[in-house]
Amino acid sequence: MFRVVSKRFSRISLAMAVALTALVTLPYTASAKTPGKTYCFNGICHRVNTLQEMSELVGKDQTFKTSFYDDCKRDRFNPCGLTASGEVFRPNDADNAASPIYPEGTVLLVRNPANGQSAVVRVNNAGPYWAKRKLDVSRATAEKLGFKKRGVAKLDVRVVAAPTKEEARYKKNRHYDAVPGPIGSFASLDAAAGGMMVTMAQMHGGAKNSTALRIASVDQLTAAPAAIDANSPEEGLKAEARRYYGISPGGKRFAPASMTAEIAPIHRARQQNTVQ
Repeated sequence: MFRVVSKRFSRISLAMAVALTALVTLPYTASAKTPGKTYCFNGICHRVNTLQEMSELVGKDQTFKTSFYDDCKRDRFNPCGLTASGEVFRPNDADNAASPIYPEGTVLLVRNPANGQSAVVRVNNAGPYWAKRKLDVSRATAEKLGFKKRGVAKLDVRVVAAPTKEEARYKKNRHYDAVPGPIGSFASLDAAAGGMMVTMAQMHGGAKNSTALRIASVDQLTAAPAAIDANSPEEGLKAEARRYYGISPGGKRFAPASMTAEIAPIHRARQQNTVQ
């Protein structure tokens, strides 16, 4: 009798463990993360910024305690397939991240103040829903930023491009415009921003995709030139970026670049359990 009860209890415990695992991994399943909605997992709730709020955050700096996440073969709580945006999870690439507050498609400049290592990443997934963390980067990004062994680090974070409505929605097997990933070590976020613009220019040969155009806007490249030392490294990087993008110091574009980006049809997003 005791053995029968014990076996039955073991089966119930196993079922509960499987169910709990499913709940814990829910934030990383392929599903829409709607701007303006609040999501709760594991007793932790986060509200996703609206697209308007994201536009207002462009250029703003924050500091986040950041962790990293890996493929489910290494960490069972993480995705093996599609992310919340519909893009395939790429833990081996140092250009992607997850966030419970930034909509999918958001582009971030991140810098580890401990060593200056910086990277440009795109948010393509939900989570983390753990403690007060608001950012996870891919394993490869953590390696490039120098905190993989520690597991967590305080990163300086700047929003450099808000997503469009299409980018923020779930689309199965989507492919976002490429972003630079690791860009080297810089003394500040401002210096890293200059390096980012040059790298974007070199990557896209004159800003021929919509993401590059939004990041290297005329406003960013020509903002407050009188307030910055013309001989500073930041201004040197911006000057080089202006040459790549065909923008005069006064803000006039003298070598027009294509601003057309083909937008694929939007797939129906999966239903979500949200709290208004």
